Amino acid sequence: MALKRLRKLRRIRRLPPFAVYMIAVSGWFFSFGLQTTLFPGVINYTLNESPDRLGIAQAALTAPMLFLLPLAGVVAERLDRRWVMGGFHALACLCAAVLSLMLFRNLLSYGAMIVYALLVGVAGAFVMPARDSAVNAVTRVAQRLGRPGFTLQRAVILASLVQFAAQILGMGAGVLAGRLGPAPLFAVQATGLAIGGAAALLMPRLPRQNTGGESLWTSLRTGVLEVLRSTILAPMTLIMLALGLLVVGGGFFVIIPVLVRDVYDGGYGMLALLLVAFWIGAFIANVLLARAGEVERPGRALMLAQMATVITMGLLAFPMPLYALFGLVFSWGLGGGVAISLSRAVVQENAPPRMIARVMSVYQLGLFGGMPLGAFVMGHVVHEIGPRLSSLIPMTGLLLVLIFVSLTTPILTLRRSA
Repeated sequence: MALKRLRKLRRIRRLPPFAVYMIAVSGWFFSFGLQTTLFPGVINYTLNESPDRLGIAQAALTAPMLFLLPLAGVVAERLDRRWVMGGFHALACLCAAVLSLMLFRNLLSYGAMIVYALLVGVAGAFVMPARDSAVNAVTRVAQRLGRPGFTLQRAVILASLVQFAAQILGMGAGVLAGRLGPAPLFAVQATGLAIGGAAALLMPRLPRQNTGGESLWTSLRTGVLEVLRSTILAPMTLIMLALGLLVVGGGFFVIIPVLVRDVYDGGYGMLALLLVAFWIGAFIANVLLARAGEVERPGRALMLAQMATVITMGLLAFPMPLYALFGLVFSWGLGGGVAISLSRAVVQENAPPRMIARVMSVYQLGLFGGMPLGAFVMGHVVHEIGPRLSSLIPMTGLLLVLIFVSLTTPILTLRRSA
């Protein structure tokens, strides 16, 4: 048995470096997709909590990132990213396994869900900059190994394709919670995290940043200042802040789950299928991006894609049959998929090579820093005025941010880096 495992590990080591990286990405995002369905489902249906309590729980899931992401970016540059990813995959794996055991033994409580959310949030804060900055280094390794035409933009689009496919599989598996219950599926989530962590440890050795004696806090400060001073990185981070605060924290975390439960009388299965519809749209958008080749004006394409989110948030305010809601969310995913991939590529291409992890962590802080506040506030708003009227708030807020960025920054004239 041990000999067979050793042979399997050797076969994985012979895989191209980018393929091993993709396995690590897919393991994390399969589990993340499953969690996207299971976590609000347990709060909503198993514990039957109110929208404001759901908002607090969702906020706890991302709150650690608000405090840890910039620091995690510095850590990713100074330590071996393989061990950072592997170690925090293991932490998230342990949390999911313990939660599964508690559900099997009927020991689950709202407080336990909050503790789980905080610990998984810590793991995500450290995994994210290590993983996102690794794509740049892995791409350079692939180029040295005989793929000189393998560009960073293409690598990011392919990574997004794998991410979306893994999330779709995870969310699709979440449909089974209605029949099997969430307990066995949290065990499946733990397995996915274990696979992703093992793949991370088998990635090629990636270069670390030479700090030149610079202190950790100095590195942290210079990374933040680099983003704030950039005419490209600063508006990209502002857009991510608006998305985290208004759309993901408010729309995805609170409005959609409450809409499913209170308006359409749905449960785990409907919520999972609705989220799958979004990510199928995102997946198809990235397939088309990959086939289309390089996008020469990514800033302009990105801003147009974000308008799909604005339109979706506005249309959610109107009554519609369930099939129309699925079509709307699918269309939202088409625009969201383009926006996610191109925004990552723009930030990676415009970040100084020696600061990629720090810049990516500050950029992601915009999204994940806004999410807990958005979930907390929108949880109370939805509780007071309902999910339909509440959707007009993210629509208006995001539209104003996009207009401001378009008029005051060079984002619309941005061209792809060579």
